[in-house]
Amino acid sequence: MRIHLLPEKGQFYKVNLHCHTNLSDGQMSPEEVKDYYRSMGYDAVCFTDHEVLIGHKELCDEHFVALHGYEVAIKQDLSAHTASFMPVYHLNLIAEKQDMLTMPRYFLHNPSMPGQSRHYAETVGQYDPEDIIETTVYDPEWVADYVEAVSKKGFLVTYNHPQWSLQTGLDYLALRGLHAIEVINGACYGVNDNTSLHFEQMLRDGIDVIPVGGDDNHAKPHCGLAYTMIKAEELTYDALIEAYKKGDVYASEGPELRELYIEDDTIVIKTSPVQGVFLMSEGRAVSNVRSYTKTYTEVRFPYTPQRYGRYFRIELADERGRKAYSRAYYVEEIS
Repeated sequence: MRIHLLPEKGQFYKVNLHCHTNLSDGQMSPEEVKDYYRSMGYDAVCFTDHEVLIGHKELCDEHFVALHGYEVAIKQDLSAHTASFMPVYHLNLIAEKQDMLTMPRYFLHNPSMPGQSRHYAETVGQYDPEDIIETTVYDPEWVADYVEAVSKKGFLVTYNHPQWSLQTGLDYLALRGLHAIEVINGACYGVNDNTSLHFEQMLRDGIDVIPVGGDDNHAKPHCGLAYTMIKAEELTYDALIEAYKKGDVYASEGPELRELYIEDDTIVIKTSPVQGVFLMSEGRAVSNVRSYTKTYTEVRFPYTPQRYGRYFRIELADERGRKAYSRAYYVEEIS
């Protein structure tokens, strides 16, 4: 019997889940962002401008979906710019439904609003007067409560670029209710955008998050560097979000994870040409193939769940050193 870890049916769609436009501090308009990402073969972009939620239903058509959310910053010092040595929580709140435009737990008097965010928050932003917070607090327990609260309002929360944010396990291992962690961030490349270690630490601590990639683009040089492949039944807002919620995704900066299934006590991994395929587990049980002289497009590892602990996951590496990451697959959910 074949057990599909990535769905057998559906199609992979290429999505940038972290995007800024000139509605906050980006350089391109939403329309320009759509056109540029379409030219690079993307099927969807999640518009996540700083501190203000704006929908872009008008950009959707049969070839492109505009998801929407917004990015919040929870700082140690609200009166200061996020300086070189200031740790900060950056969270993307992605709306589960296309008609969800009300910002949960809205920080009405936020003194830190990048670019045009304040203007648009005051003119078109929507919030519930009964769901306002007077301040944010840089404290893991406060942030954990915040994440749980906005999740209950119908938002999927991503923990963004913890390496850039100068955060450690003391900051993120207390969080609850997260949906995803950004393991690859295109704009943060210069300060080690790859945060797979944080992803692994969360999994080992019992925080079940999926890995995603996003450009965090503010300008054209940031575009097309990191993305999330979502396997969905069709290219619609609802279908993409439903697949994203289920974890039918992988994060990448180049390699393709085309098929992933278990058959006859064997894990089968089909990919674009790569030079390394790695099966990681909760413990030290690892399977891998790697070469500097040849590439692989199909790799098979024995499925030995008794060695893995609670979960296993897959990483890929191509000849340029670019990576891709599957989510964690839990032994107890495989039958």
